[in-house]
Amino acid sequence: MDYMVLRILSKLSKNLYNYTLYTVRQYYEYMNNFLPYESVYPLVKDNENYRLMPSQVAQQTMKVVDRTFKSFLGLLREVKKGNYKRSVKKPRYLPKNGYFICIFTKT
Repeated sequence: MDYMVLRILSKLSKNLYNYTLYTVRQYYEYMNNFLPYESVYPLVKDNENYRLMPSQVAQQTMKVVDRTFKSFLGLLREVKKGNYKRSVKKPRYLPKNGYFICIFTKT
């Protein structure tokens, strides 16, 4: 029973990750600016994957997207400064049939 619940939550977490990443990437493409967690939250909170998960777990998944995209932007800045020589790619979507971590907080 616990295994199935965690498996379902992991699938929902993956879906929410991809949806949040899609929203952030689209904003970045069209506005050429980063959409932080605080701004993307109102756009994503009505998604069915968010609503089916415990809210703290869903928010932690969204925060992973925030950190991932900030890391991408940080690497872009380093490339412009000449401190990083590798090519930098936007964060990628997770596989459709995959899973993602669920981060449970203590509170």
